[in-house]
Amino acid sequence: MAKYLDHHKTVDLPKQAVEQLLSDIKAGRADKDGVRPINLIMGKGEMWCLVEAPDAKIVEKHHEAMGVKLGKGDIVEVSTLV
Repeated sequence: MAKYLDHHKTVDLPKQAVEQLLSDIKAGRADKDGVRPINLIMGKGEMWCLVEAPDAKIVEKHHEAMGVKLGKGDIVEVSTLV
């Protein structure tokens, strides 16, 4: 399955959503659409998400379900070296 890195403004997610994301990362668990979060990186007002997913459209749908709108060019397919 492909890996994607996306970038967006940091959003205030409900505590339950954050806990679910962290639990999914630690367990290596994918959601119902096959999106498996690998890591979240946060900076001042910005966030990057590394996920494994069937395709970029599913990554976009995954974010929209949490109220995060991704723009054109915000999702990039990547390869990891490690």
